[in-house]
This record gives sequence, C-alpha cells and structure tokens, in this order.
Amino acid sequence: MTDLKERLKRLSLITSPPAFPFEEKGNADLRERLDRILRPEKVYPKREILPIEKLVSGEIISTPEGETFLAEEYFPPHSRYGGMTLTEILDIPTYPAHLLLRDDRLKELDFRKALFLDTETTGLSGGTGTFVFMVGLGFFQGDGFLVRQLFMRDYSEEKASLSLLQEILESFQFLVTFNGRHYDIPLLETRFILSRKRSKIREMPNFDLLYPSRKIWKGAYENCRLVTLESRLLGMEREDDIPSEWIPSLYFDYIQTGDAGKIHRVFYHNRMDILTMVALAGRIHLTYHDPHAAKPKKGVEHFSLGKLFWDHGEHEKAVPCFEVALQRCDDELAWEVMKWLSLAFKKTGKNEKARSLWEEMMGWSHQRDAHPYIELAKYHEHRLKEFEKAIAYVDQALALTPSHREREIGLLLQRRERLVKKKVGNVAR
Repeated sequence: MTDLKERLKRLSLITSPPAFPFEEKGNADLRERLDRILRPEKVYPKREILPIEKLVSGEIISTPEGETFLAEEYFPPHSRYGGMTLTEILDIPTYPAHLLLRDDRLKELDFRKALFLDTETTGLSGGTGTFVFMVGLGFFQGDGFLVRQLFMRDYSEEKASLSLLQEILESFQFLVTFNGRHYDIPLLETRFILSRKRSKIREMPNFDLLYPSRKIWKGAYENCRLVTLESRLLGMEREDDIPSEWIPSLYFDYIQTGDAGKIHRVFYHNRMDILTMVALAGRIHLTYHDPHAAKPKKGVEHFSLGKLFWDHGEHEKAVPCFEVALQRCDDELAWEVMKWLSLAFKKTGKNEKARSLWEEMMGWSHQRDAHPYIELAKYHEHRLKEFEKAIAYVDQALALTPSHREREIGLLLQRRERLVKKKVGNVAR
C-alpha cells in the first residue's frame, strides 16, 4: 500500500503524461483510473475576463516585435502640482542640478528636453528575473505635460514595449528619475540586454531627485521617500491609491486571470509618481535658486541649504540661511547651526559677530563640545594677542573634552604649550 501511495504521489506531480502511440489495454485502463483519482474534487469556474483596454484609456500598439498596450494622458499648462503650475515649473532656472549632483553634464538641463521616467516591476529587489511590466514616461509638450505608459499585457509583449521605449528615449537629452540611478535604469538596461537590444539609457545625463532631496530635506521629515515628500513637502494628496508593495502581486494575478479589475489602479499610481517627480524637480530648483520664494517650513531645511551654499562657495546666500535656521530649529539642532554660523561669520570677516556667538554658546545649556572655547582661544591668540586669556580658554576646552578623544586632547595640549611659550616671550620683551 505504501508503494502505491508513493507512486501516486509521483504521478500527481506530472502535469501532462506522455502520449504513447500504442498502449496495451490494461495500461490504458489504469491511466483512466489514475486520472479520475487525481482529478480535483472541486472545479473552480472561470472568471469573466475584463481586458485592460476596457478600464484604461489607451490603445494596442503593433510593432515589428509584436503588440503592447499604450495609455496616454495630457495635463494642460495651468495644472497645479506642489503649489506650482506646470508653466511656473518650466520657468524655474535649472542651473542647480549640476551643483547638487556634481555632474557637469547637467549644466544644460532643460525640462523641455527631459524625460521623466518611473517603472513598475514584478519585484522590488531587481535582478534578471524581474520584469518591468510598466514604463511610465512623462515630458513637456508645449507648456503642458504628457504622460505615456507602456504596459505589458503578457510577458511576450516585453520586446514590443522595449522597442517603443527605445524610440522615445532617442527623442530626449536628459532623464529625470527618483532613485532611478540604482533601480529603474539598471533594471531597464538588463531587460534591453536580455532582449538583445541597444539602448542609450545608461549614457543619458540623469537628474535623480532622491539625492538632492536628501541633501535638502533629510531630517525635516520621517524619511525621504517619494510618497512622503509628496504629502508632507508638496501638499499633494492621492485618491484611492494602492501601496507600492502590492503592485507585483496584482500583476501576477492579472497575468494568471487576464482580469484587469485590479491592475488598472497601477496606472493611476504610476502616473501620480511621475507628476510628483515634476513637482519635486520644480521645488528643488526653486528652493536652491530662491529660498525666500520657496518658503522652507523648517529650520533644518534652512540649515541644509546653508551648508549646500557654503560648500558651493555661495557664502552670501549661506549666512542668511544659517540665521533663519537658528531662529526656527529646535535645541537639538541649534548647537550645530551656531557652529556653522559662527564659522561663516569668521570666514566672511565678521569677526565680532563670530566672537559674540561663541560667547553666547559658552552659556548654552545644550553644549555638545568645546568648539566655542577653542575658537575663542584662537581669537584671543591671533587677533588680540591676549595669550593669558587664550590659555584659559584652552584649559576650559581640555576640561570639556572626553578622555577617549586622544587626538583632540593632543592638539589642545600642543596649542597650550605654544601659547605658554608666546606668553613667556611676550613678557620677556
């Protein structure tokens, strides 16, 4: 009995038994009996098929590589996203892009020559087994904006979809993505290679919005995900959207059933991602170009901008950002802001303002380190030649520096030794 069960188990794994041209009658009877035994007890009725073209405005496109589905929607110039119209976004200077990403190829960035790209895939980890079943593409047409979405109704439509994408890429000079540098672009490149197609997608200058977003808004919100920036920073709201993590399973379900009753919602999700990217690209450039017009809401935003301006040599724009940041930030951040502001004052020749801030920091209840004492020691040594006071500040700095910071302590001891020699030499004269 055990042997028979084992044989039946093995037979149940066979999806389609091999056909033999001549079978003995006994074997044929046995096969019929086994088929009856292994047949499912319950037969599930087929669902009524609801094709995607019934739910999404689009058309089936024929290519030499086969068919695929293309959806298209146009947004007029007065459409408003993130507090700005599409026309206003087009008018914002785009020079900050190459500074924020340190990519000279972006010096000539022009939103009219840029393709906004976002993909939906069968997995979030990438890899050769991950398919890009939807490619969302957005671009300015006149002063309005057009979103095209290439959708694979079946895995067999991949080559046709990639062919259309290949044609569209040729019409643009720049790509705009959100984390596309490490996800969308490598994944699409892999699909092109596996389909034996050439593509310029890797070579195109890419303004990836994730990195400047982190530089400006890290710490201002719980994270810098696109959906977080969309709602918290840009004030945009979605209606009846689906979570990103559901999307792969919705596509697998669609592939198995042919029923588009759920997958059609992914078109809205993808389209909103692209429109959010347009609004975010505009906000990034406006915030850098004219912080006053952008109206940053939090001190941490002003602080981040100040550091960016300082790093890029725009000191006159940095100092006001630090000053506003100090007024708006909480006590946890204030110490770092004061350090940056005091050094900005020092390096722009506003030495008395720097000295006043260092003295204020000495009375601050949330002191983090010996920064003001060290800077005052330098001030009294080099500017006022008051070596006795400088030594006193060094001693205070030594008292505040933890013992495990051996390098800092060593530098302070060297400074103290030098100051003592200067003091003795000054007295001798």
